[in-house]
Amino acid sequence: MTLGPIRWFIALAAGLSLNALAMDGEEIRVCGDGAGWPPYTYELDGEVAGYDVDVLERILTPAGVSFTVEMQPWARCTGLTETGAYHIALSASYSDERAQTYLLTEPYYTVQPSYIFDRNRYPNGLNVSEPADLMNYRLCGLRGYNYTGFGVANENVDQGTNTFDQVVNKTLAGRCDAFLARYEILAGFSALGQNHLREGLTAEPIPGVEADQFHMMISRQYPGAEELVQLLNHGFEALAADGTLESLLQGYLGDQGTSD
Repeated sequence: MTLGPIRWFIALAAGLSLNALAMDGEEIRVCGDGAGWPPYTYELDGEVAGYDVDVLERILTPAGVSFTVEMQPWARCTGLTETGAYHIALSASYSDERAQTYLLTEPYYTVQPSYIFDRNRYPNGLNVSEPADLMNYRLCGLRGYNYTGFGVANENVDQGTNTFDQVVNKTLAGRCDAFLARYEILAGFSALGQNHLREGLTAEPIPGVEADQFHMMISRQYPGAEELVQLLNHGFEALAADGTLESLLQGYLGDQGTSD
């Protein structure tokens, strides 16, 4: 695939708004989750890499728009995007609160919500046939994450950890019955040689919960926010239509594939 057709499609769709973004000379500042969100965003040898970065390169670079990506603790990333210090926060699930605080792009990938438990403590597994059954257990997650797509309220999840290593250790120590995560993220860590499903931990998809859609969140404080959303949405559409989005993702997941 050449960049020419994509450049033409996006420029045609965005029109003068695209030119305004490219001509203002301002670099788009982007942040991702510092805990790591592979294969979507992660640090490798001091550089930020992943599917999200590849997607931005294929949309913004042909349009003449430069960008930088930094990794921050997720709560800090979203907070600084709200104030306009960053223009884009990557890989965000939908919530009504986020839709009011930021401009959200169309979804550009989906992941499967799962719960992870220690089979040494629960050899027969957890008794979960619907999301409401999770309320019978102590649930843990990462600080600042949105778990509404898992079928549970955020206030019912202990979010006292910042990294997957911390929440894994907390679960293995018996302080959680299960922690919540998306399957593809755990697969992405495994592809990087970081296996969080260790020592008997088992991941199960949450019954009755559809794959979670992920968006980019755009700061409403950025003067070009509407134009940037338009540019990204048309780019997602073009890259999905010619199979590029799927090809980019499979390049990271390989045979592990996706679970949805």
